[in-house]
Amino acid sequence: MKTLMQRSLIAIIGGISIMLGVFALFTYFPPDTYFYVPCLFHLSTGLHCPGCGSTRAVSSFMHGDILIGLKNNLLMILWGPYLIYRVFLVVISWIDGKQRVIWSPPNSTVIIFLILTMTYTILRNLPIEPFISLFAPVE
Repeated sequence: MKTLMQRSLIAIIGGISIMLGVFALFTYFPPDTYFYVPCLFHLSTGLHCPGCGSTRAVSSFMHGDILIGLKNNLLMILWGPYLIYRVFLVVISWIDGKQRVIWSPPNSTVIIFLILTMTYTILRNLPIEPFISLFAPVE
């Protein structure tokens, strides 16, 4: 079993690696380039999944382009903060080995999130105005 010191060191190295990756993403790969990993769902079906454009959205947010980030993936506003919260608490719990109560939204909220996600996915694949603006950028 890993000690608190070992876990802290792993978390620090992981955090530094993530920060270097974010720095590289911020510095060398602007959101309007097509360096980003393509979506396998989109490649195989031609449809946009709910996550298509998320990496570009995060990059746009980091560059201060909020509107472009929202155009890349509108769901980032819905899911992003919650996912960041969950990952943060899981990592902290793993480091100190303590069980933490991780807030989970009520079932009704989860159902609403899922309905919004499915609706967004359907609308962003309709080839009519105004839904064409929801298309994720592709090469």
